[in-house]
Amino acid sequence: MTKELSMQELLDQQEQLLSTIQVGEIITGTITKVNHDEVTVGLSVGFDGVISASELNLDKNAEIEDVYKVGDEISAIIIKVSEKDGTLKLSKLKLDMINDKKEIEQAHADHKIITVNVVKTIQRGVFARYKSVELFIPISQLNTKFVNDTKEYQDANLEVYVIEFNEKSGKMVASHREVLQERLDQERKERRERIQAEREAERQRVRAERKAEKERVEAEKKSLVDSLEVGQKRHGKVTNIVSYGAFIDLGGVEGLAHINNLSWKRVESVEDMLEVGQEVDVYVLEVNKETQRIGLALKDINNDPWDLIAKEVNVDDVITGKVVRLIDRGAFVEIKEGVEAFLPISHLSENRVANVSSVVNPGDEITVRVLTFDPSHKRMSVSIKDVNKEPEEDYSEFLNTEEELGSTIGDLLKGKLNNR
Repeated sequence: MTKELSMQELLDQQEQLLSTIQVGEIITGTITKVNHDEVTVGLSVGFDGVISASELNLDKNAEIEDVYKVGDEISAIIIKVSEKDGTLKLSKLKLDMINDKKEIEQAHADHKIITVNVVKTIQRGVFARYKSVELFIPISQLNTKFVNDTKEYQDANLEVYVIEFNEKSGKMVASHREVLQERLDQERKERRERIQAEREAERQRVRAERKAEKERVEAEKKSLVDSLEVGQKRHGKVTNIVSYGAFIDLGGVEGLAHINNLSWKRVESVEDMLEVGQEVDVYVLEVNKETQRIGLALKDINNDPWDLIAKEVNVDDVITGKVVRLIDRGAFVEIKEGVEAFLPISHLSENRVANVSSVVNPGDEITVRVLTFDPSHKRMSVSIKDVNKEPEEDYSEFLNTEEELGSTIGDLLKGKLNNR
């Protein structure tokens, strides 16, 4: 038969058991009763725990019955042991605060953003709640811009960094400004990177277009150069004039018309014949397809006046011309357009001439005898003093037959004179 315990023994046993329970311990139990101002929790230690509404960490305007139900498991901290009625006063709020402070401490260590809700505003800043814990946000840390009135932040949800955490003093400071600044910096960085990427893409596009255009132009130039042949007549436009000639665009490639190839006549200045922008017909003199160097002529290469005059003039012929210029050693005489002959000072007169201008001057029409004539090299010399000189008779026909005739040159000449 089980011995029944006396009341005193039961009280002693209860007291002994209660003495083992320490304030501050965390304990877990099951809700057995829910009232409008507290919940009762059944505990494994044989006692009930009671959590008042103020220790349940309820959201603002929340009712106990809407949050907790009988049978729910709940953990809390023992805040008081009541030996008189054998109950334990518990606080879920203090346990939540311990856990929430740990999260805040970790957020501070990891520089992690947390979201808080502003519950109170003062002139120097605002108090914001993270779950069960309040943090202070100074007015200087509310925005990247100047904040004139903190009241505009009342009940606002803000993302913040924990910039100061001291559990002993209970000082916890947060900054919404750092979050905003970080995002502004990130946006600026992304904008700079986007602009840089857009600019780089534009540069790449321009480079690609320029490359394609250059390749197209080069292909057109090559095609044009390949189509050129010496002697061709082409149409072009003068693009530049220099002292030694003119550059002429043939439709994508330029050639040089040297001053000596502008006319069969002597050209003193390129500007006397051409001007930039003038359209002209030219002849192709030479083409180097590797270097794309092209020589052009404005003069008609198919009508070389030296070729034409070669059919009309011979050595010893007496012809007329016009003095075009003087030098110390003589004068140049235009026989036909594009054909000049040299008149040496020694052939100006039978008498000794000290100054060319004492006998002839530019513009004078004179009669001369051809001394030498080499049209292939475009050279001719003439004489005034030999105009009236009898041409020497040609005896060459006799010089080659001396042995055949068995006679001397003297005999031949004697016979010839006797026949006169």
